[in-house]
Amino acid sequence: MKKSLALFTIFFALSGLYAETIVVDLAGGGDYTNMYDAVDAASDGDTVLVMSGTHIVSAETGVVTIDKELHMLGSGYDEGGTLISTATNLFNFADGSDGSTLRGFRINGSGNPLIAVSASDMIIEENHISNAAHQGWAISLAAGVSADTLRNNILGFHGSSYRPGISIGASVDVTVNNNIFFNCSWYGAVYLVSTTNTMVCNNVFVSNAIGVYYNTTGATIINNIFMNGSSNQIYAQGGSPSISYNCFFNNSNNGATGIEPILEDPDFVNFDDNDTYTNLSYDEDEFDFHLESASPCVNGGNPLFDYFDLDGSRNDPGVYGWKFPIGTTGAPTIPVVNSISVNPTTVSPNGTITINATGRIGE
Repeated sequence: MKKSLALFTIFFALSGLYAETIVVDLAGGGDYTNMYDAVDAASDGDTVLVMSGTHIVSAETGVVTIDKELHMLGSGYDEGGTLISTATNLFNFADGSDGSTLRGFRINGSGNPLIAVSASDMIIEENHISNAAHQGWAISLAAGVSADTLRNNILGFHGSSYRPGISIGASVDVTVNNNIFFNCSWYGAVYLVSTTNTMVCNNVFVSNAIGVYYNTTGATIINNIFMNGSSNQIYAQGGSPSISYNCFFNNSNNGATGIEPILEDPDFVNFDDNDTYTNLSYDEDEFDFHLESASPCVNGGNPLFDYFDLDGSRNDPGVYGWKFPIGTTGAPTIPVVNSISVNPTTVSPNGTITINATGRIGE
């Protein structure tokens, strides 16, 4: 799951090659040393590339408010990536930020919510988000947003007894797919209320009290895996969404199982009924949610073509099925330099100088 950093022997300035990219570098090698100034300076449609390191957001500095279309891009959430540490709310994608992107961050915080979204056509993908806030949402989508996508994230909680995950209220055409949710409790990992045409598809819910908590009819909950849960995994407060082709195993109560449920061990490569997923599990490379070849979930999802996997076969429930399998670390596809050394620092004419840099391109 974790990837090694690529080695580059030539350093070049990203900001020079990508005119619409504003670089935030704590070490001073970019355009700004903090996200606030970079966001203020950016124009509609720009990318704010946040280089590796630990970026602090506090009550004193305040939330990072985005009121234009910006693509917030970290350097990945694994070792050597971009970590944001916050004891308060983090991002506010406010009115005017339609079409924005949040990708490639490791976020450890305790905000309520950590990420507030009033933007439509927004993508939140390939982040590792861990919240410790008591009664704090990790992500909250405001009523009225439409066509937002949350995919390929690892999202959960630690250090709190009341841990709701993603709140989606009175929204249209929102898709939540191919995420790993862990250790969420009351109101669930995904909370749906009065939604229209919302899809919760091909996620893995492990070690949660409640997986999906709904009070809506306008939703489809399909091709997910719910395992090792301590309460109702699909909890009905009201409404009647479409529920089908989900897998349930080792939960104290499955809740609403819907049509064609798989009530067997999904047979992950490395995760069983004695395991608990935590905010450190990814770093320790503990678990692997690929399916064994004999898994009852292989080709066990919805048989319609719209849900086929990338290899053209019938859908496999879980995070490696459908068109958007999880698997990246959030690292951007453009080169990102994490460190650079020059030896010696001075050299005579015709002498030799060695420049070594570590960085990454994608995984």
